[in-house]
Amino acid sequence: MATAASSSSATLCKHHGPPTASHRRLRACVAISVTALLLAAVVAAAVLAVAAARPRPADATVTALGLASLSVSPGGSVNATLDAVLAIRNPSPVAAFAHDAGRAEVYYRGALAADADVPPGRVAPRGSEALAVRLTVLADRLAGRAPELYGDVVGAAGDVPLTVRTTVPGTVTVLGVLRRHAVVITACDVALSVRRPGAHSSSCRVLTKL
Repeated sequence: MATAASSSSATLCKHHGPPTASHRRLRACVAISVTALLLAAVVAAAVLAVAAARPRPADATVTALGLASLSVSPGGSVNATLDAVLAIRNPSPVAAFAHDAGRAEVYYRGALAADADVPPGRVAPRGSEALAVRLTVLADRLAGRAPELYGDVVGAAGDVPLTVRTTVPGTVTVLGVLRRHAVVITACDVALSVRRPGAHSSSCRVLTKL
């Protein structure tokens, strides 16, 4: 009676019965296990492929822009330094974004006014990163715009219209396995207040190339 109870509680892969039947059960167990592992691998590969093919792109915005120093003479001499904070946000739940050194450029009425390097970094899945960038105004590039700049600075509003463009190349890594090259390009139209340091209004457009 005890022998019958023990036999009924044995698993499929437990060795019992004649050798031939036991070997058949063992082979069946191995086949089932291998099939299950293969199916799991196929499902995981499919999930990775979909995530790599359609990753959620990172985006970047200028969250702060202020004048560190500024002096403008009626003769057209311009000396200025801008401090900017570039925020990179990664909305993907599975992909990290490691970016190389990028480039930030500031335009005044279509003319390149300042530029600087954007430091490299890494943004974890669903993470964000704030990068401080200091830009020195290129006085020689603004020689032809000096009268307009002087008018904006001393005008009634005291706002200087600027366009900040950033290009940040990097690599999107899905679950630490699959990698895709990506470039985050941002253009922000900024109205910088000269009379209220640090005050500005902006609207940004973001394009991510994969």
